[in-house]
Amino acid sequence: MAKLVLLVALLASAGRWSLASEGNAEEQLFPPLHPNCTQSLTDLLLLRQETQMNRMATAQEATTELLVQVRDSLLILSSKAEERKPGSVVCVSPFTQVGGSCLLLALNELHTWASARQFCAGHEADLAHFSDANTYAAILGYINTINKQSKNVNIWIGGSDEAVEDTWVWVTGELMPRGAPFWGSRDGFKASPSEGPGANCALLWQADRYYTFDVQCSYKAAPLCQKWV
Repeated sequence: MAKLVLLVALLASAGRWSLASEGNAEEQLFPPLHPNCTQSLTDLLLLRQETQMNRMATAQEATTELLVQVRDSLLILSSKAEERKPGSVVCVSPFTQVGGSCLLLALNELHTWASARQFCAGHEADLAHFSDANTYAAILGYINTINKQSKNVNIWIGGSDEAVEDTWVWVTGELMPRGAPFWGSRDGFKASPSEGPGANCALLWQADRYYTFDVQCSYKAAPLCQKWV
């Protein structure tokens, strides 16, 4: 009997020790959060959120500044385009407004091509050029208005192939348009320019309704001066 009581007491003591040990293990595995740790975690999250918001604000400011620069650039380009529109150009006598430029046809002045350029330079201009059919048509309209009596006077324009044979360029350095409706034809079939190395300057030929022809630069003709305002 005494042995039985002793055994029960030992088992009970072991159970209490086991429960105590398990409790201690749980306390070791899941220790309670200290209040200071909780506060530090909250501060860290708030700091990260503030940093992210600052980055977003900086990016938004940079984007806004870029959009303002693009807008201002477009406004400047638009303003320059408005200045080039017909009607916005102011030409001073003896020049006449034709499209977006000022023209001067000196019918009574006969010059070589080089001398014609010097004449135009004296009026702060250069020999005329055109890059499309509409501008060419407007120039022809102006010429016919000035030359009402259709005097047999040919007209210099600012094109030549003196630098490179058969590479026709304007005095601005731009390539001249080729073919119809700009260039004429000799004898009804030989399309200009066709006169070879000896004919290096461009001329509006009156007898052929001011189509463009290549002639010798020493030829004498009237200068058609042009300037942009």
